[in-house]
Amino acid sequence: MPHTGYDGPVIDPHMHLWDFAADVHPWLSPANFSVFPGIDKLQHDYLVDSYLADTAGQSIVASVHVEALWDAADDPVNETRWLQTLPKDRGVAQRYVAACPFGTPSTESTLRVQAAFDRVVGVRQTIGWHPDPQRSWVTDQFLTRNPDWRQGVETTRELGLLLEFLMFPWQAEQVVDLARAFPEVTMVVNHAASPMERGAADLAAWQKNIAELAAADNVAIKISALGTYDPRPTDESFAFVIDTIVNAFGADRAMFASDFPVGSIHLSFDDIYGYFRRVAGKYSPVSQAKLFHDTARRLYRL
Repeated sequence: MPHTGYDGPVIDPHMHLWDFAADVHPWLSPANFSVFPGIDKLQHDYLVDSYLADTAGQSIVASVHVEALWDAADDPVNETRWLQTLPKDRGVAQRYVAACPFGTPSTESTLRVQAAFDRVVGVRQTIGWHPDPQRSWVTDQFLTRNPDWRQGVETTRELGLLLEFLMFPWQAEQVVDLARAFPEVTMVVNHAASPMERGAADLAAWQKNIAELAAADNVAIKISALGTYDPRPTDESFAFVIDTIVNAFGADRAMFASDFPVGSIHLSFDDIYGYFRRVAGKYSPVSQAKLFHDTARRLYRL
């Protein structure tokens, strides 16, 4: 589809693939339909051809696969092994942000196995805690303070991997604390730090969190999943989030991402990148290139 605005190459630094029939993503089960509205739309295979169809015409030259919450009862390295079997000639899933639960007896050995794959450049931790237990991904609000959990961060540092977070606004202070405790580890906040509560006071608190996160030089952020958290998206509502992030982090530590296919629950790929291109049109060409391509290329060693 033709588009206006930035017309250079695009790297999508946050997407997922899965073989639904393999039944290794329990979060997609009907038991979660009421907790995460819309995920019933994701109950199908999403493979390389699926992503290419969704992104046609958007100048995607490479993408980064982020672990898709593989079954915790299975070896998380099996997701990486499966990704290795997929075609790589079209730029899809050129790098991986892999899974490895921290704070377990197998954390160190799993991290080392994951890091041995050339395409693995980072690992992701889900630390999203919400005051409503049904909306929480974890039960321990202060998981990141656990010394055993932090040993995983130390091993990540040793292996030279990025550390990504699926976090909610209540964990911003914890991520900043981690960033200062491990200044050699580049940390990447997913999904714009999840502006999930939409009241004026909530968004003001989220803006404060963004400023706190940006003050840590080794923290970067993905501008993604905005449609997930915005019930009535407009150019103006996207601009509020994008401008807040770019003003705080700068284009050197921020990047646009799709979160596909999860993002497809609410918006098409063309819709998402249409918002990105229109809002970013007021930025300099250099900043636009960084947000759409250069920052991701650098961080994910593409």
